[in-house]
Amino acid sequence: MSIHQKCFLPLQNLVNLDIRRNIPNQPTLDLYHYPDQAFAVLQKLEFLALDMAPNPIFGKGFQGLKNLKSLTFEFCFIKYLRWYTFENFSSNLDELKLTRCHSNFLEVEHNALVPFPKITKIHFEESCMHLKQALNILSPYEGKTIEIMNFRGLNCPIFNNNEYPFSLKVTTAMMRYLKTICVETLDLSDNGIVDFDENSLLLFDRTECLKHLYFKGNRFAFAYGRHMEELKTFFNKSVALKTFDYSYIPVRYKLYAIDFRQYYGKDYHVSNNVIYLPRSLEKLVLGNVLCEDISRIFFIRRGSNLTYLDVSFSYTNNAVVFEGNASYKTETLVLDGHFHLTLYTIELVNFINSTPSEIISQNGIKVLDLSSNLLPTVDYKTRVWADLMNQKHGLYFLLDDNAFEYICDNLDFIKWIQETKVNLDSRSYKCTLVNGTVITVLDAYENMHDLFSHCRNSIWLMVSSILLGTSCILTMIVLLYNRRWNIAIFFYRIFRKIVEKKYGKKYTYDVFVSYGGDCIPWIKKYFIPKLENEWKLKICVKDRDFYGGESFYDAEAESIENSRHVIFLLTPIFKVSPDCLFEIDRVKHEISMQNIENVIVISKDITLKDIPEGLTHIWNYVLFIQWPEDCNDHDLTWQKLRKWISGDFLY
Repeated sequence: MSIHQKCFLPLQNLVNLDIRRNIPNQPTLDLYHYPDQAFAVLQKLEFLALDMAPNPIFGKGFQGLKNLKSLTFEFCFIKYLRWYTFENFSSNLDELKLTRCHSNFLEVEHNALVPFPKITKIHFEESCMHLKQALNILSPYEGKTIEIMNFRGLNCPIFNNNEYPFSLKVTTAMMRYLKTICVETLDLSDNGIVDFDENSLLLFDRTECLKHLYFKGNRFAFAYGRHMEELKTFFNKSVALKTFDYSYIPVRYKLYAIDFRQYYGKDYHVSNNVIYLPRSLEKLVLGNVLCEDISRIFFIRRGSNLTYLDVSFSYTNNAVVFEGNASYKTETLVLDGHFHLTLYTIELVNFINSTPSEIISQNGIKVLDLSSNLLPTVDYKTRVWADLMNQKHGLYFLLDDNAFEYICDNLDFIKWIQETKVNLDSRSYKCTLVNGTVITVLDAYENMHDLFSHCRNSIWLMVSSILLGTSCILTMIVLLYNRRWNIAIFFYRIFRKIVEKKYGKKYTYDVFVSYGGDCIPWIKKYFIPKLENEWKLKICVKDRDFYGGESFYDAEAESIENSRHVIFLLTPIFKVSPDCLFEIDRVKHEISMQNIENVIVISKDITLKDIPEGLTHIWNYVLFIQWPEDCNDHDLTWQKLRKWISGDFLY
């Protein structure tokens, strides 16, 4: 670059001067003296952009640029940054840009920035000076305020060596100056950071100053309990943090929960992995993180100012959780590329089969990116939500590179793509038909009648199936209703057996029979054979089962107490029999003690008005049978009696 000493004389009122890209791509001169006297006349100059030679000399003529605020070197071949390199520039400089100096490894002296005590913006992006050197030249700014510190991409792999390795572990000594500075924007992206010492990378004396922090493109994970605790502490103190970028992080070694247990000891719990993000955070970028390790939960609390969230193309166990029962300000949500490899089928499986309800519950989203998610469709609720968001404030909905299927169930989705007013990234997404043919959504929409005519047959088949199923169900309901009492008795018998087996009283007799003397022949001929021989019940008949020598009434009382059921056979003599009247009184007592299950009255040759008065007192507990005179009705009567007293008669 050759500049005549008087070339700027007519331009002394210049405020901004940009003369970059005037140096050869490979400068032949190592030491280059800039024409300082030519620049000396530009005393009003505030912005200057130059090329940077390998070993530059800026003469005293640059001292005349006292109003210079911003100095930019972008097309850069510098090799040495000495303490005297910038000594002739104005001490009032506010911004220094020394970017993309990646042709040579830049050796930097620790006091190279001493000439700029008032600087607030430092840009060293993609200059191969190594992060260790960049952090070391911050000594003049201890305790001061710097708005922007852009140290992105300083560790260049082509200049890797033992002193300045590309794979860097940040130490406390390296951070000794930076930790004292009140910095608002700090970019440490793409510096090969693989780990950091305790109280180093995340320790700042004035954390409340930090607004934007970028770790993008490094290779460190919060792998141990100490790392997690430092991250939590950092977020708790970062009351002004608006941007946190932890993206494009490829961690190439496995991490295990045991690393955390070693730190926490017996107190380790999954809750130790919960990271509460500051409410001030507006932009969170966790995309393209490849890290096979334990789960981390980034928790967004109620009242958060988060408007931008990117978790795209990540293969991690990280999760972002929104606190429930709250509305959020999220406007842009990037979720593309959420597929994963299952070890069971060795094929790509969709990570989200439908849009999570947590997304469509938000009312402030303006951009939603679900591309590259292998989605087969967009469900109805999401489509309705998208239309509402578009009506409210406009919505950009990105759906490219999904695995849309054009089957009968997706007809409404195909129509929606062509008819919706939502801003889509395409109206001609690729789709796969049932036979494997790949076409576009537009083709499917225009040929819908031909492609999906078979769907009508499916609809009629579905309707027929529904009607048939409904008929079967109604038939079953009718059958169950008609047999409801039999079913009730069936389950009652089963329940009774279970209860008796576990908790119930042990009965000596199934039935105690109370009768008058005129009924004895009928009992011997019909009653005993039916109940004992055919139904296998054990009945108590006083004329047969009571032994001589014991109190007759005591025997009656004990037998009634130990009988499950009592049957009164009412005949004309029964009413005047003292034994029968005693038995009625005893049954009253057992009913009050809840020892008897059923009291059955069978009336033979007697009318209801002739029933003993004692029975009327317990009539609410009585099951009554009028014994029929017609022999043809006896079977039904026996059947009714068996239902009431026989536990194995179930139908």
